[in-house]
Amino acid sequence: MNAARGLEGRYRRLLALYPAEHRARHEEEMLGVLMTAAPAGQRRPRLAESAALIRGAVRIWLRPGRGSAFQSWQDGLAAVSVLLPLLLATYWAIGQLDELFTPAVNPQMFHAFAVSDARTTGPWLIVAVLVLFRLRWAAVVVAAGALIATTLGTATELNLSFIRPPSMLYAVGLGLEITVLVASSGPRRGRAILDWKHYLLAGVVAVAISWVSNWLWVAHQVVSDAIIIAAVAAGLALLAASSPYGRRSAALLLIPGYYLALGFVVAPSMTGATPFDSGTSGWEGLPRIMLTCGPLAIAVSVAIIMAVRYTRRPLPAAHQPPDQMFS
Repeated sequence: MNAARGLEGRYRRLLALYPAEHRARHEEEMLGVLMTAAPAGQRRPRLAESAALIRGAVRIWLRPGRGSAFQSWQDGLAAVSVLLPLLLATYWAIGQLDELFTPAVNPQMFHAFAVSDARTTGPWLIVAVLVLFRLRWAAVVVAAGALIATTLGTATELNLSFIRPPSMLYAVGLGLEITVLVASSGPRRGRAILDWKHYLLAGVVAVAISWVSNWLWVAHQVVSDAIIIAAVAAGLALLAASSPYGRRSAALLLIPGYYLALGFVVAPSMTGATPFDSGTSGWEGLPRIMLTCGPLAIAVSVAIIMAVRYTRRPLPAAHQPPDQMFS
């Protein structure tokens, strides 16, 4: 009896990997089949059984059109794959065009700024063009190459100055873009569900933030900080109110939005360092780690909790033919 109870519990833990709606329909039937086929005295699922159950769970989770919530997340990811490169490319390009068209006192400094701007904005402009032409995997390659180049450039030495809001916005944005391109139907679906209102909203928010941060912030920091926060919050709120997938898109864009606003709202002195120390960015210290890395840890934790709750959420039972249990 104890062996049978232990085996049943282990089977149930494997069946918990299936979506809640599938378990509500088929869990007891699947469990009955597994327990009936198990020889007397068996205490643990066989390796082949475990592999088959895990493979079936993965197949059902990845099945297109599995449910309205699943489809909303898929559409949210696809929308972000288009909106994110447009937002960041516009934001950086506007600010850097001002630098390039400003007469340089020192030609060498002008050249250094131009090269730095090209390295920052160039990959995002390429990715933006590729997603607009629905070239999903080409955009993945460009974004991955830019992220690898950035990582290698900072991994050769202990470069603490990299962990600051602008750099984290760049790296986290690339990582998010790669994730949404791979995990969703890609820009083809994103362009199909987005309309002119979404593009107008993205353009207005990106232009407003770039204009404020480059031309107003130096003279009126408090006012510009408030405008930037209001623009980020308003843009995400309007996107979230636009559709069910808009709420998912806004939740994902909240991550780069946080790093975009953080650089203007939190002064370097609040992170335990001064911006004028030689070789530092003003963002070194324990508060820097908490402010820059904490949100990523929270986002991962929330994603895991949501996945577990969704998997275990009970739904009304429905009836389907038994031959569809493992499909």
